[in-house]
Order: sequence, then C-alpha cells, then structure tokens
Amino acid sequence: MKKQFTLTLVIALMTVYQGMAQEWLVPDDQKGLTNPSEYNLSNVKKGKDLYMKNCKSCHGDPGKHNGLPLVPPPPDMVSEQMQKNTDGELFFKITKGRGGMPQFETTISEDDRWRLINFIRNFDPSHEQLLVDAPPQKAKLLASVNEVEKKVEIFAEVDDKNGSFVKLPNAAVKISAKKAFGNLPIGEVLTNAEGRAEYQIPETLIGDESGMVNIVVQLDENYVTDNVVLDAAKVGQPKPQPRLIKKEILWSTNENVQSWLLLSYLGAVGAAWAAIGYVVFQIFKIWRVGKE
Repeated sequence: MKKQFTLTLVIALMTVYQGMAQEWLVPDDQKGLTNPSEYNLSNVKKGKDLYMKNCKSCHGDPGKHNGLPLVPPPPDMVSEQMQKNTDGELFFKITKGRGGMPQFETTISEDDRWRLINFIRNFDPSHEQLLVDAPPQKAKLLASVNEVEKKVEIFAEVDDKNGSFVKLPNAAVKISAKKAFGNLPIGEVLTNAEGRAEYQIPETLIGDESGMVNIVVQLDENYVTDNVVLDAAKVGQPKPQPRLIKKEILWSTNENVQSWLLLSYLGAVGAAWAAIGYVVFQIFKIWRVGKE
C-alpha cells in the first residue's frame, strides 16, 4: 500500500511539473517590445544562420516537427505555440532561457537575437514569407584585392534562367581568411543594385610573417558558384614570431645570438678550463711528491 501511494505521488508530481514547465510567464513590460530589426530578406537570412547554429539541434527543422523529445518538447518554428508569442515574449525567452532552454544573453548579441526573431516570423501566416526553400541559383563571382586601400572589390552575377547572367543585387558575400585548419570568417557584405560590393579588411587581421593573407570570397548557400581565392594578398598585420622559432644569427656577439647556443658555449668553455686546472693541479702534486 505504501509503495502504491509513493508511486501515485511521484506520477502526480511529474504531471504537475510538466504542466508548470509548459507555462512560461513573461513580464508585462517585456511582452510589448517591438523588434527594432527590420523584417527584410537580409535579416531573415542572418536569423536563419543563427537558428541553424544555436537552435536547430533542439527545435529541429521548421515545419518538420523533428525536435528533441524533451519535457516540455521544444516547439516547432511553424507551430501555433511558437507563433502566438509576441516579439517581446520571444526576445525575453531567447535572452533569459529556462530549464532545458539555454539563455543566449551572453552568447548572441542583442541585434542578432532580434534577427533570429525575424527568421521565426518568416513562418508566421500574417507575414510575407521572404525566405522559401528553393534550389540554389547558378551564379558568377569575381573579386580582386586592393592592397593599398586594404579592401576586397566584388562583382556578382546570377543566371536569369534564360541562359544569360545579370547583376546580382542584395546578395550576402562572405569573406574569410584561409588557414591551415580551414577558413576563418572575417566579415560579410551585401552587393548593391549593380551587383558590386566592397569589403574593408580589418586592421586587426593577422597574416603570415610578411602580412600575407589568402582571402576567400564566397556567396551564401542560395547560390551555386566557385569560390574566389585571392592568394598572398598583403593586407594583414605581420605575424609575431615566437621566441623559440625566431630566426637568429648562429655566431654573434649581438642580441640576436641564440641563447641556447651561448649557454652551451659558455658551459663547454667552463668545463674545458676546469679540466685543464684539474690536470695542472695533479701535475703539481706529482712534482711536489718527487721533490720530497
């Protein structure tokens, strides 16, 4: 009887917990917040990138209802449960988190949290769907680097589906630095109405010992095109040389002499003089014995 009562109590507590977990109250002063990020294709695309990196692992693919089986289950982006939230409520929940929902206040900037909400609104029936699942378009990408002004100049075209290429406006172009472990993202820029864009290289970018950087220019996943690689562009800061691998002079009396070599030399010279002194001392002892 006691075991049955205990089991019933545990089930009742779990039921209450699940009911409470599904109710997420947001402060009244947060519910009415307005999204300062404009609802446009660029912000929706950036929101999608953020969702894929930070949210998809739990919430799943929008419209597929394939989120993780957690308690409570993470709602699908397309679901009424998600879309009935105001922008302010979504922003509060993304920022503060709760239970299995992590807080992103310190890991995603405020601007990007609002862009993430733009992506969620892309599935709201009351909003125009700006981002749709469509096969990537064939495109062409040209780029060159201006080493004097330290900027990348870009021109993009897209297939008009009639066999011709036309200027590609408002396309996100990603700029990366090619490293041994992969490409390191350093920035992004949008093409203008003429399909052109300029990206200013950050002054903090580190290159090799001479400041050379291999720049990679690419369009996002909505386009099929070859990436442009600008090899050995002198647009970065020279890489500091660690002391252990510094190119030093083998034999020298100046500050560039290798410390390990100098210590080895002094040690060898000291040992040699000690050996000579020991031999001289032994000879002196033998001479004194012979005189007695």
